[in-house]
Amino acid sequence: MTSQQLPERRPKKIDLNLLPPEYLPRKVSKLSIALVLLIILMLCLPVPLFIMKADVDAENKDLETRVAQLKSELQGLNKIKTQAESLQKQIDAAEKLREAIEQDYETFLQNLVLWSDIITEIDEAIPGTRVTLTAITQGGSTITLTGTATRDDYVWDYATNLEGSDYFSGVSVTTLSVPGEAASFTMIVSLSGGGGQ
Repeated sequence: MTSQQLPERRPKKIDLNLLPPEYLPRKVSKLSIALVLLIILMLCLPVPLFIMKADVDAENKDLETRVAQLKSELQGLNKIKTQAESLQKQIDAAEKLREAIEQDYETFLQNLVLWSDIITEIDEAIPGTRVTLTAITQGGSTITLTGTATRDDYVWDYATNLEGSDYFSGVSVTTLSVPGEAASFTMIVSLSGGGGQ
């Protein structure tokens, strides 16, 4: 090898420190540096843990507040539910009462005697001018008709007309007298809708 091909050597460090060795600072070993770095690392390691714990505590506090709010809302809803159940029971009782009243009203209407309609029906059943009523009396579910007819046949025609009406369930002639030309009669008519008032 030639001198041009030799690798270049670095010159040795020159120690410019003229102090005697006892006054020079001690050389720090690599092990000491490693131990100091390890201690610093160990001291810094809990810091992220404290930060994470603080974050978790803050989240827990928020969640506990939310849970308390939800429990409060639930208690309010339970009170409302209790009130709603009580109101529903009252509504159900009122509905049953209303249905009972409607049934009673239907029964009342079925048994209701409309006297104007009944009197009109009695009057329209008279055969022409051949029968004349002198008295109409009512007792319970029967009506007693008293009157006269020009002939006794007309009394029977009148009874037949009354039997054909929807308002009456039965007609019976109780007395029939024929003094001369005019016949006087009494007949009892039963109401089909029940008793009158």
